[in-house]
Amino acid sequence: MTRTALAAALAVTALAAAGCSSASEPKAQSEPKAQSEPKPAAKPSRTAPACPEDGVVIKGLPVNAAMGTRAMGITLTNCGIHPYKINGYPGVRVLDEHRKPLDVKIAHGSDIVDDVGPEPLTLEPGEHATAVLMWRNRVTDVTGGAVNGAYLALTPAEDGGRPQTVRELVDLGSTGKLGVTAWHREGPKPRR
Repeated sequence: MTRTALAAALAVTALAAAGCSSASEPKAQSEPKAQSEPKPAAKPSRTAPACPEDGVVIKGLPVNAAMGTRAMGITLTNCGIHPYKINGYPGVRVLDEHRKPLDVKIAHGSDIVDDVGPEPLTLEPGEHATAVLMWRNRVTDVTGGAVNGAYLALTPAEDGGRPQTVRELVDLGSTGKLGVTAWHREGPKPRR
């Protein structure tokens, strides 16, 4: 069985090589066209979504989970060409698998990390700020069921902005609570 598969693979390779050598001139002429046509189309598709019109991108970092406690960093990057001002907390909504908002209480800070509160920041192009989302996967009420979000809708400010959706399991258990720190140039430090 392996010899048959090896012979078939060698035959396909030989036929492909023969096809390439028998028509080498026409393929050589058509290859530069095939290579030059996709390049212009590929550049806009890679750069267009990288920086939206408002000039900021919010991304989620990997979740750090230990003993039922979760912490997830988020970054806001100024990908635009002008300075971008922020002051305060990111807007956060926890969404289900159909992207519908869940009933989750969002609080400033938590007992997991220190939140020193808002500070006015001006991000120059290319600079970023960081905030941390914190929650506990704790079930204290078995009658209501656990709250599990599938997405986060994040905005640069609590009072609005264009929501940017991040796919992330937010397993709140029955607590229904999520804490968030203010934006800072460096992330907050864990409590000791």
